[in-house]
Amino acid sequence: MNYNLENKTIIVTGANSGIGKAAVIQLASLGATVIMACRSMERGQKALEEVRGLSKSENVVFIQLDMSSLASIRKFAEEFKTKHNRLDVLIHNAANFDHSLKKTSLTEDNIEKIFATNHVGIVLLTQLLLDLLKQSAPSRIITVASKGLTLFPSLDIEFDNLNGERKFSTEHAYYHSKLSQVMFTYDLAEQLKNTGVTVNCVRVTNVAIPDERLTHLPVWQRSLYKLKRKMSITPERQAETYVYLATAPEVEKISGGYWDENNKQVNSSKNSYNKATWHKLREVTEKMAGIK
Repeated sequence: MNYNLENKTIIVTGANSGIGKAAVIQLASLGATVIMACRSMERGQKALEEVRGLSKSENVVFIQLDMSSLASIRKFAEEFKTKHNRLDVLIHNAANFDHSLKKTSLTEDNIEKIFATNHVGIVLLTQLLLDLLKQSAPSRIITVASKGLTLFPSLDIEFDNLNGERKFSTEHAYYHSKLSQVMFTYDLAEQLKNTGVTVNCVRVTNVAIPDERLTHLPVWQRSLYKLKRKMSITPERQAETYVYLATAPEVEKISGGYWDENNKQVNSSKNSYNKATWHKLREVTEKMAGIK
C-alpha cells in the first residue's frame, strides 16, 4: 500500500503498543499527521519517540486519553479540536481485556470498566468528533471487533447485565462489548448515510501479544499465550487492514462493512443484524455516556 496521506489527519486510540502502534507507524510513513491517543503518559511518550524514529516522521503527536473515563474523553476531544481543524480518519483501536479482573469493577462514571472502555467511551468520542468528521468528508470511522466472537454465535446484548450486575467474567464482558461495537458500526453507518462519513469494523484475528503485555498473568496463562503466538499473525500484518480501510480509494464509499485480516468483507452473527437491538443499545449507551 503506497498512498500519499500528506494532508490527512488521523486519530488512533490505544496507540502505544500492538496493532495500534503498528498502524501509527504505517500511516505516518505514508505522510499522515497521526495523533496517538494513549492512557499512560509514560508509555505514550516512549512510544511516540519510537514511532517518530521508525516512521521517519515528525507529524506524530501524543495526547493522553483514558477511554474508560468520560471526563478524559471530553478533555481529549476539546484539546484535539483546539489544535486541529480537520479529522479524516478516527480509528477506535483501544480496548480492555484485563484478565486480572475477577469481579465487576466500576469506573468513576459507575460503568463496568470493560464495557466503558470498549463501547461506551467509543460512542462518546465518536459523537464529540462527528461534526469535524462531517466537515472533513469524505472521512472514515474504523471500529474494532474480534474473530473470537465466532465462538459465541448466540451471544446477544444483555441489557440487564451491561454493568456485570448479573454475572461477570473478563472474557464474557470483552466479547459482549465487542458485539456491541459490531452493532454500533452497523447502526452508525445507517445514520451517516449521505454525509460522506463511512463506518467500518475490523474483525481482528489471532494476533501475537508481546511479552510485556503478559507480565500480570500467572505463569500457566503466559505459557498458553506463547503457544498461541505460534499460530498468530503479527500486529504489523493486522495493522495493514486498518491502513487499507483508512486509506484505500476503493472503500471510500463502502460503509457498514465487517472486514477480516485479508481485507475481505465477512458476516457477523445473526443477532448482530437485529435493528431493534441496535436502536435500544444506542439509546441506553447514549444515556450512560451522558449524550443529550
